[in-house]
Amino acid sequence: MTQIPLHHKQLILEDAKKSILKNYTLEEIAVSHGISKRRLISWLMSLGEEYRELRRQLWIDNMLEEAKKEIDNATAPFPLAKANAKWEAATWYAERKDQQRYGGYRANDSVDNNSLPTQGSLNENSRTLLDYRLKKKV
Repeated sequence: MTQIPLHHKQLILEDAKKSILKNYTLEEIAVSHGISKRRLISWLMSLGEEYRELRRQLWIDNMLEEAKKEIDNATAPFPLAKANAKWEAATWYAERKDQQRYGGYRANDSVDNNSLPTQGSLNENSRTLLDYRLKKKV
């Protein structure tokens, strides 16, 4: 393992913090600086308490990235199912712990009475479908 000067390490960490907030992956950041992802993670984890939010984002990103790699590399049904379950767990956690980045857009959170089908509209749709099928047979 090559020794990296302290001032160079500090520059890498500053750039990494900015890059993470711009949604670059740890892999991309590490490659751009010519270091391993593992080394970058260890440096970031050694940062003080003021970077707790950044570390949480890193953990979520890493969890999602690992699950995606497992899905991409799965060649048999069981490993694929296991990777899919890991992906679902990671996205569930990400959506709840970091809604700003992973929450997605909820198109219609509220349901009004006009959007629900009534028994009358269902009967009408059934009659229309039945008429269509009867005409098609003739």
